[in-house]
Amino acid sequence: MSGNLKTVQKICHVLEVIYRVLTIICLVGLICCVVGIVALSICSFFPNAKALIEDKSGRNLFQLIGLTLAGFVISLAHFIVLKAHRDYFSMEQKVGTPFTSEGARAFRTLGIMNIVVPVATSVIAVIIGAIFRCRGDFRLEAEIGLGIAMILLSFVLAYGAELEEGKKDDPAEQKLPQA
Repeated sequence: MSGNLKTVQKICHVLEVIYRVLTIICLVGLICCVVGIVALSICSFFPNAKALIEDKSGRNLFQLIGLTLAGFVISLAHFIVLKAHRDYFSMEQKVGTPFTSEGARAFRTLGIMNIVVPVATSVIAVIIGAIFRCRGDFRLEAEIGLGIAMILLSFVLAYGAELEEGKKDDPAEQKLPQA
C-alpha cells in the first residue's frame, strides 16, 4: 500500500469516527424533540403550566409545538445525511481504497444528498411553520458547493476505479514465465 493510500485510509477512519459521533448527537436531538413535543402536548391539559410556558417564551403552546416539530424534521435530515456519510467511510475502510465503482456511486449520492436534503428540509420546516403559525429561522444552508465538488470528485474516483480494473485486466501487467 502506498503512502498516499495509507494517508487516505487514516483520514477516512478519522472521518468515520467523527461522523459516528455526529450521528449520535443528532439521534439525541431527535429524542429530545420527541420528548419536547410530548411534554408540550401534555402541558396543554394543565392551564397553569400552559400559562407559565407561554408567558416565559412569548409564544403560544401551539407555536412551540410547531417549532419543536420543525426542529425534529431538521434533526432527522441531518441524521440521515450524517449516517450516509458514516456508511460511506465505513465501506471505504472495508474495501481499502476509494477507487471502486460502488464507492464512486456512493460518493456521488452523498453529493446529491448534500444539495437536495437541506433544500427539502427547509421547505418542509417552512410549511410546518405556516401550519403552526410560528416564525422561526428555518433556513438550512444547502451545501451546493460541497455537493457539486463531491459529485465532481466521484467522477475522479470512478476514473481511478477504471484504471485499477484496467491494471488487473491488462495482460502486459501480468508477468510471463521466463525461460
